[in-house]
Amino acid sequence: MAEPLSCDIDTLDLTESIDGGLLSELAELCCFGLRQEAATGEWSISIVLTSDEHLTQLHAEFMGIAEPTDIMTFPHGDEPGGEIVISVAQASRQKGDEGWDLEDELRFLVLHGVLHLTGWDDATVEMRAAMLDRQRGLLDAFQNDPSSNR
Repeated sequence: MAEPLSCDIDTLDLTESIDGGLLSELAELCCFGLRQEAATGEWSISIVLTSDEHLTQLHAEFMGIAEPTDIMTFPHGDEPGGEIVISVAQASRQKGDEGWDLEDELRFLVLHGVLHLTGWDDATVEMRAAMLDRQRGLLDAFQNDPSSNR
């Protein structure tokens, strides 16, 4: 029997609207990433799509860096899961780095958060390269998975 995985998504302080279908897909992608990473136990992840201002405030509070960032993850401590907070504005600015649109950048960032919450780290150049490769592989697998609801 499969382990229970819960991924929910919300928006906070956004001036732009995000399509409900994309929100559902990002939650589905989160659970897909957990399954691919062989997450066991009762996982609960909340994804928050937010403004630059909100994530910059969190970045300053928790990392001591008062600058915008694209994503932050907050593990639940000893419990499996956590919160993934993504700046939609920052994602929009950096979407061209990989040559894709905002929706793909948000997908990529959700997977980045899932990997952090499942134990991946990007503290060194080598670790970051491995993590980014894994994200690309997961995104490709998801986009080619006939059971996903896209």
